[in-house]
Amino acid sequence: MRGNQILAILILGVALVLTGVSATAGAGEKVIIKIGHVVDIKHPYQVGAEHFAKRLRELSGGRIEAQVYPSSQLGNERELVEAIQFGTVEAAGATTALVSRFVRELDIFNLPFLFRDFNHVYRVLDSPFGEELNQAALKKGLRILGFWVGGTRSVYARKPVSDLASIKGLKVRTMETPLLIATWKAMGAIPTPIPFSEVYTSLQQGVVDAGEGNVISYHTMKFDEVAPYLSHIKYLHTITALLIGEKFYQAQPPDLQRVILQAGKESVPVERKVNEDEEQKVVDVLRGKGRTVVIPDVAPFQKAVETVYEQYGKAIGLERIRWVQNYQ
Repeated sequence: MRGNQILAILILGVALVLTGVSATAGAGEKVIIKIGHVVDIKHPYQVGAEHFAKRLRELSGGRIEAQVYPSSQLGNERELVEAIQFGTVEAAGATTALVSRFVRELDIFNLPFLFRDFNHVYRVLDSPFGEELNQAALKKGLRILGFWVGGTRSVYARKPVSDLASIKGLKVRTMETPLLIATWKAMGAIPTPIPFSEVYTSLQQGVVDAGEGNVISYHTMKFDEVAPYLSHIKYLHTITALLIGEKFYQAQPPDLQRVILQAGKESVPVERKVNEDEEQKVVDVLRGKGRTVVIPDVAPFQKAVETVYEQYGKAIGLERIRWVQNYQ
């Protein structure tokens, strides 16, 4: 973690000790649950986190005090996941693209053009396959309380990006995920991993020519100010795991464990509904602001990334990939 974030978390930990607030619920004590994520307060993830926090308080009768920290206040996604494992942060929403660096089974969601639409995503996540992924995460000290879904991911740039040819040679900001890096290499770009909190300045200063990400964040984080050209290829559906530390979870009494599970479950449809509503209108909003939005033929993009399936398919599991692709 960066020094200031470590210091902040240490100070918070000392404050909890001094005030008698505990990570577990003893007699008359409150349980503090810090919930972090990296996007701003206008994003659907904030709505999901706030609903999770609200239901934690309500269902526990005030025994759980939940605090939401947006905009990377507790660190970037890698730092959040590490903090959950270490025990300095209790919960977070983190993209499966990043969490797959800790839980390899989630790597399947990094495959480009895997899903048909949001309903296809929901059906897969809410099937027994979702619990299978949770069991894999538990082995890494992470419990998945539910899967939030963000906007479809596309490419935005400082100059026009109308088709596959216009992306070739561009330095594109990506997450630090090997499969995503391989995807952008296959499309002819120069993938450049950069933490989410540094995307705006990296585009502004020309460190990168473009970025990939979900269109809702592109708008709410104001990336469109410095990269006004969007090629809406929808190559991924952003999936975010609502995580809580398994050690922290197991330290709670059974009634509070049930509260945590229920609050997490209830946050999922709330976040997904807001996300879909925002996704449907964001392109019109961007065009209204004078941004250039192109919806290209994705067939050339799909053809270009076939090598990614060849490279990663066996490790992920060809049968598993086909199952997800064909799931009804």
